[in-house]
Amino acid sequence: MNIATLREKIRRTGYFIPFRAHLLLLIIALFFAAAWLRKNNALPDTSRTAIINVFISVTFWFALSIIIVSFLSAFIPWIIFLLSAKKNKSILKIKASGQRNNNDQQQLLVNISNIFKPLFGYIRLRLLYDGKNISPKFAPVVLGAKKSFFNPHINGSYNWPLQNIKEYDINVGIIYFEDFFQFFSFSTALDSVGNFFTHPPSASSTPIIVQPKKTEDTNMRIEEIRKVEGEFINYKNFENNDDVRRIVWKIYAKNKELVVRIPETNDPYASHIYFYVSFYNSISNDAYEEFNAIFLDNFKTVAWNIYEQLYRQNQLVQFIPDQDTKIFYADDQAQKVKYIISTSVWQKNNPLLNYFNKQYGSILCISSLTDAKQLEETLEKTGKGLTIIFVRLRKSFAIVNVMDWLKWIFVKPEKNSAEKLQLAFNLSPLRKQILDNEKIIKEILAKSESEVLQIDN
Repeated sequence: MNIATLREKIRRTGYFIPFRAHLLLLIIALFFAAAWLRKNNALPDTSRTAIINVFISVTFWFALSIIIVSFLSAFIPWIIFLLSAKKNKSILKIKASGQRNNNDQQQLLVNISNIFKPLFGYIRLRLLYDGKNISPKFAPVVLGAKKSFFNPHINGSYNWPLQNIKEYDINVGIIYFEDFFQFFSFSTALDSVGNFFTHPPSASSTPIIVQPKKTEDTNMRIEEIRKVEGEFINYKNFENNDDVRRIVWKIYAKNKELVVRIPETNDPYASHIYFYVSFYNSISNDAYEEFNAIFLDNFKTVAWNIYEQLYRQNQLVQFIPDQDTKIFYADDQAQKVKYIISTSVWQKNNPLLNYFNKQYGSILCISSLTDAKQLEETLEKTGKGLTIIFVRLRKSFAIVNVMDWLKWIFVKPEKNSAEKLQLAFNLSPLRKQILDNEKIIKEILAKSESEVLQIDN
């Protein structure tokens, strides 16, 4: 067991300590106050000494009664809740409201059944999520008017400052019963099966005009007739009315079958825009986990806003994912796409060559982590009917200037702060790799006939 693991175990054990620092401070203050009074009360058998002794006794019994009342006010509801939880009558439900406040915090709805709040005290929670992470302790803001003074249910909300765009799985909730003076904090862990996802924020994006290429119905005509390849196989058996010049003799020499190539046709119909977003990562690895998370959030934000723009234009947009995600049930197709984009991750299993279909794809979104060589092979003979969105991820971190370095030397930045990550990225080998790859990608896109939109995010 290393030091970090031991420190983490000690920290988590501290979550279940039944008393708080307020009680220790009170006891220490009373002890020193009594010692000081006795030390300065050196004249025995006097009225002054008797008054001080009475004062000490009254103060002691008053403080003890306060501690006992505080203890019982939190201990009794805690015991009742433990018995209820043992009989599976107490349930903790966590779900997202789908709303964010002005500080970009995710609002959670918290529901706890069969629980009694300590008299004049508090109910607080911690949430264990994604198997290893723990939220800060918080008190849910009660929603609606109280039905009665002894309401056995809690319906509240909590604005959680979550930064990453992803799906969060709530595993366990740690519930605290605390008295009014916060001397005691009795806790218990309760399983909670729930998950929610944070979605990319809506932001203004450059207007994009994309022409459909895939024909799924013949109800919508396009302004410009385009060339369309034949069937998927592009061949059919030779018939009497076929032109012998279109016979594929290579196939005849191999299989002794007469087949002809299906010629391309002029198609005045096109119904859907096929939107491809590649999360393929050919450069960064798990050693740059913090950088990857920021890159991923920025890339998701661009991808979602491009899709949302096309969707609001009443375009029939078909989003093609490059990875498997959970099934998300929603009546609105845009909500399903929002979930897919929000829960996607950088992947190394589905490269661009296997993922992108040049015949159907109208728009392709790539990042600075895309394999430049595969991009070049993909764009060969693609033509002008493709729009490429190139997201330059190096802009996720600002360039460090002299004042930033001086500030870093004399003022230590906070752990996991934006300033610290910015300095770390500018010193990491990953920055040079991304810059080199972006340069190659820009040269490839400059030679391509496709329409290119470059976004710095």
